[in-house]
Amino acid sequence: MILLGIDTAFDACSAAIVSGDDVLWAERRIIGKGHSEVLPPMVAAGLNSSGVGPAAITRIGVVIGPGAFAGVRVGLAFARAFRIGHEADVAGVTSTQALAASLSHHEGATAVIFDARRGQVYAALYGEDGEAIVPPFVAAPEAAAARLSAGAEGRRLRLAGSGAGLVEINRPYTVDPAIWADPAAIAALAARRPAAAVLPQPLYLRPPDAAPAAATLFSGLDAS
Repeated sequence: MILLGIDTAFDACSAAIVSGDDVLWAERRIIGKGHSEVLPPMVAAGLNSSGVGPAAITRIGVVIGPGAFAGVRVGLAFARAFRIGHEADVAGVTSTQALAASLSHHEGATAVIFDARRGQVYAALYGEDGEAIVPPFVAAPEAAAARLSAGAEGRRLRLAGSGAGLVEINRPYTVDPAIWADPAAIAALAARRPAAAVLPQPLYLRPPDAAPAAATLFSGLDAS
């Protein structure tokens, strides 16, 4: 199985082409905005440099959020278009799980925390097997710290993500400096998911700052 992993949920625009345990190509650009202009030519260049034809991609792993509203929509719209053109399966991966899967093994619980701005963070807690102990949520840093600490119980706690420095947890913990998910890890997560009959839906967790224009490629990717 040859997979394409993509992540446009935050400032990074990342993609990777993976075959089994082999990463055939991977690239990350920290761009802030403009994912819709960067992602298509990036993937096209990756297909060319790896020698993989678009039709050979059997599954796409795409980050569905939480994250920046526009960025999440770009990734899902690209996956939708690729699926229509090349009949690839699409599997959704949350941004928190994507970063957790990108980190080295940790004997304990890993809290992934992203700066959601507006005085909030996106967060989730994962066990060492990668399963969610606390699924993704949005909250003020103080409330997030309490929820994550309670979920970790007696486990050794590790924090990671762009919002790790925004929370104050009253128990011992370590901090992993990683803030960007590895697109190859996203592809690997997608490989373990069952084929989905429909495109995964975005996970926004809160209303968008602005509504998108009607009748675009984004139609059907409604906020929830």
